[in-house]
Amino acid sequence: MKTIFRIIILVSILHSCSSNPEKDKLIGNWSVLYGMNEFEFYKDSLIVNEFGMSYINEWNVDESKLYLETIKGLDSFGIKTKEFDYKMSKNLDTLFIKRITDSVFGPPILRIENAYDYYLKRLQLTIDLPSKSNLISSTEKGIGLDVYVGFRNGKLIAKTDSDKTRGLDEIKYETYAFIASQETKLDSTNFQFNLLIDKSINKPKTDSIKDILKSTGYSRIFRVYTNDQVDYEKTDWKDELNWYGEYE
Repeated sequence: MKTIFRIIILVSILHSCSSNPEKDKLIGNWSVLYGMNEFEFYKDSLIVNEFGMSYINEWNVDESKLYLETIKGLDSFGIKTKEFDYKMSKNLDTLFIKRITDSVFGPPILRIENAYDYYLKRLQLTIDLPSKSNLISSTEKGIGLDVYVGFRNGKLIAKTDSDKTRGLDEIKYETYAFIASQETKLDSTNFQFNLLIDKSINKPKTDSIKDILKSTGYSRIFRVYTNDQVDYEKTDWKDELNWYGEYE
C-alpha cells in the first residue's frame, strides 16, 4: 500500500511540474521574418537559429519573464542572457521579447504553423487557395514565375516574389528579367506563370489578371490549387513547397 501511495504522490509531483499553461502557449515554431531568427520551442528545450548558428537551451516562463539555461555540455552554443521580458498578442500568434535591461521590445516574432503559412507570411499575404482534384506538379512541363493575388490587411494585392512589385502592370518587366536570369533554360515552350489566386476572387477578375499576364507575350498559365492529397497546410514548417494545379 505504501508503494502505491508513493507512486501516486510521485506522479502528482511530476504532473504539477510539467503542467505550465504559460509555457504551453509558446510551444511551437516562431520566426522574425526579416531578421533571420527562428525559435523552436519544445517542452524541454528551446532551439534558436540565427544566421546559420543554433543555440540550445532549457527554458521556462512565468506570466512576463522567459528564463533560459544552457544545456550542460553545450556551453559554446548557449545564449548568454538568461532572463528576458516577453509578451504575446491576444490571439497568441505574435511574440515580443527583450532583455530586461532594454527599454523597448524587439521586432515581432510570428508563430509559424506550416510551410505554406511561413511562405505567405514572408510575402505578407493571405491566399486561401481553391480546391480541385486530379492535379499535376508545376515542374512537370515547365519552369514558372510565381504570381500571387491575395490580401494584405483586407486590400487586394498582386505581386511576385520581388519586393519591387507594385502590381501586375509591372509584371512584364519582371517576366523578362526572370527569363534573362535563367539564361538559355527558358523559352516560350517551357516558361509559365504559376498563378496563386485567392478562391474568393470572381471569374471576371481572374480572367482580367490572366489577360495581363498574357500581355507579356507568354500565355502558359499554371493555376495552383489544393486538395486533401497535396494540402500545403499539412507540411512541416521548413518543407520545400512544390505547387500542384492545372494549366488554364
